[in-house]
Amino acid sequence: MANGGHICCESCTYNRTPQGRCDIFGIETSAFILCRSFRKAGQSHTQARQQWPLLERLNPGVVYQVDNSTYSIHEPKAIYHVSAI
Repeated sequence: MANGGHICCESCTYNRTPQGRCDIFGIETSAFILCRSFRKAGQSHTQARQQWPLLERLNPGVVYQVDNSTYSIHEPKAIYHVSAI
């Protein structure tokens, strides 16, 4: 896996559109982005948080860039902010 096998929106249950877009944010999915809503198919919100505690630290409505080229792999940085209209 290009991102070192870390969780990302490319392997998320919300990546269901044929065009490779997120059902929640409508952005193109990638092996290098992640949001708090991430979960594998068939997994509940709670199960995802138990398996990946990092998700609990992410803010709702924000998409994060996953950078595994540095030692800060567990500190993704925000690249998109989504706000309610």
